[in-house]
Amino acid sequence: MDRPKRFIVREGSPRMPAAKKLTSQLAVLTIGLGLVGSLWLFGAAPSPVEAVPHTISLPHPYDPDWPDIYMMLAKKCVGCHRPGTERTDLTTYEAIVEGKIGDDRMVVPGRPEDSALFLYVEWDEHAAVGSGVPRTPEMPPDKLDWLSPGQQETIKRWIANGALEYRLPDHCDITPLTELEFPSAKQCQACHPNQYDEWSRSMHAYAQHSPAFEAFNLTLMERTSGTQGTFCTRCHTPIGTALGENGNRRNIHRSRISMEGITCVACHRRSTKHYKSSGRVPVEPGKLQDVCMYGPFDNGVGGPGIGSHNSAELPYIKTSQFCGECHDVVNPQGIRLEEAFSEWQNSPAAKEGITCQMCHMGPVQGLPFQECDRPLGRAAIVPGVPEEKIPLRHLTNHTFAGPDYSLLPDTEFPEKLDWMYEKDYTDWNALSRYEQETLTELRKKNRYSLRIADEKRLELLSNAADIYVTSPQTARSGQTVNVDVTVQSKLSGHSFPTGFTAERQAWISTIVRDSQGHTIFASGDLDKNGDLRDEHSYAVLANEVQRDRYLLNFQNKFIALTSEGTERSVILSVNRHLMPINILRPADGISESFGRPPIFRIAKGSLAPLSKQSQSYPVHLPAAAGTYHVEVRLNFRHLPPTLMDHIGAPHLKHQLQVVVLKEWCGTIEVAP
Repeated sequence: MDRPKRFIVREGSPRMPAAKKLTSQLAVLTIGLGLVGSLWLFGAAPSPVEAVPHTISLPHPYDPDWPDIYMMLAKKCVGCHRPGTERTDLTTYEAIVEGKIGDDRMVVPGRPEDSALFLYVEWDEHAAVGSGVPRTPEMPPDKLDWLSPGQQETIKRWIANGALEYRLPDHCDITPLTELEFPSAKQCQACHPNQYDEWSRSMHAYAQHSPAFEAFNLTLMERTSGTQGTFCTRCHTPIGTALGENGNRRNIHRSRISMEGITCVACHRRSTKHYKSSGRVPVEPGKLQDVCMYGPFDNGVGGPGIGSHNSAELPYIKTSQFCGECHDVVNPQGIRLEEAFSEWQNSPAAKEGITCQMCHMGPVQGLPFQECDRPLGRAAIVPGVPEEKIPLRHLTNHTFAGPDYSLLPDTEFPEKLDWMYEKDYTDWNALSRYEQETLTELRKKNRYSLRIADEKRLELLSNAADIYVTSPQTARSGQTVNVDVTVQSKLSGHSFPTGFTAERQAWISTIVRDSQGHTIFASGDLDKNGDLRDEHSYAVLANEVQRDRYLLNFQNKFIALTSEGTERSVILSVNRHLMPINILRPADGISESFGRPPIFRIAKGSLAPLSKQSQSYPVHLPAAAGTYHVEVRLNFRHLPPTLMDHIGAPHLKHQLQVVVLKEWCGTIEVAP
């Protein structure tokens, strides 16, 4: 095949002088204007310029509004409007444009005023009497789901422009992967309301929403010049990664399905075993009715018989390996950033056959439950299908409680209303009565849901460890006494803490006060920034406070090799001491076998499963006699304040909670 010639001006080739080049260009322009003038004089005026049409001409029509129309109907309508039911099917383009409600056509291309679809959802609370526009819509029935002004305009415009969809040319058999190919959790909510409620407040749903994660990921992207790619986001938003969203994309620019994080299809559209770590899981694309959904039951109910998707068993979904695909993380250089699954593989729980799901999907978070001990119920409530057609199951809990919690306002998570994407909802006086009512109702709903999530998180953490304290009851003034503390892990499945342990803090605070309330001994207390007095404290590094010599902290630490051959504890998992070039390169050795490359490692401080660790605190009593109060606490914090400073999110520090898991109080009677 002949290729077009390429003209290259080589170095040293003669070039046209600037003045001559300008003269030549002016001559061409003069000739062009003369030709146009001649054509105009002889009646051959140039045709008017026309804008690119809104749609591509038949037989391959495309309307950019169609994806929004499809996802809108999928989330709000198809729970009831499914094939095989008495209601009009709204699950496919063909069903929508050919459907009828009585004698009225669902869609009349070019005429939204005659289309039942538009008339059923149209409303305006400020509509004048006699305008023909209702103040409340016929559908959807739930007030929180009523279409926003922007959504109504989208439906009206789509119908007015011919109600077209996206269709490939006949000779093309490759379907582009779009957001339409991954059902939203909102679609699942119609038949699985309990599972949706549990999931919606979970950290799986929050995974990509987290402002701390977004700031952390963008910081690492900057530190690695983008060479990190989607290493972090492929676990936090597997669907967004499958759609081609890169690691640098901000949340505000991500698709709605991407912001659902580990959504329903991320687990239930998996038909094969994967046996890998660090995410990048294979999720099968396809619309809800077109592709099978996989779960733990061997007698799945579904299919055209009840107007739903097909269901099949996937035993792999019940294994710890299934969870380990994202909960074991090894970066390209071989650093084992997270080892929850690896810890489980070598744990007493694994030897006893206790899986991740037994502890983290049971009725009590953190305690193992066999399948037969879980509550009975129906896994689905399908609109229009008799209850007895859905078998009773031993149900799992989809809250997935962990150490994290939402740092977002209660207007943003777990749920957000559609009209809130179109208007500044923070200006209360600018909101209509409907907007004020629904915003208030949403905040109440979100607060209730977040309260349940907090209870489950505390339930999980309270089952992590116990403390045992030995302290003298009497002593002499001026004497040095020891307060001995032992921490005993109750976890048989992994270390305490686990996960991204370089940022998880679990520590003992031991405070002794005199009868006046003055502190005479402190370990595990915080500096002015809220950090522990260790090597990561600004105050310690500036010599403003002393380092805590007796600190018992189960936090793991990143250790980087410096250019001087020494090691230094760092906050972020990027070594900029030895190699300041900010490029993330694959390992050039067998570092994964060792769990680390030669220049970077993780110092393990976490408490191994069912193990214990002790610390003795020497307390020098002053000369004054009296009653001295001893307070010992086992504390937990999911992120340290210094991390927020390093990732450019100091505004989130005030939301960091120190959770007291266990507490012991005693006294020492000091005699003269």
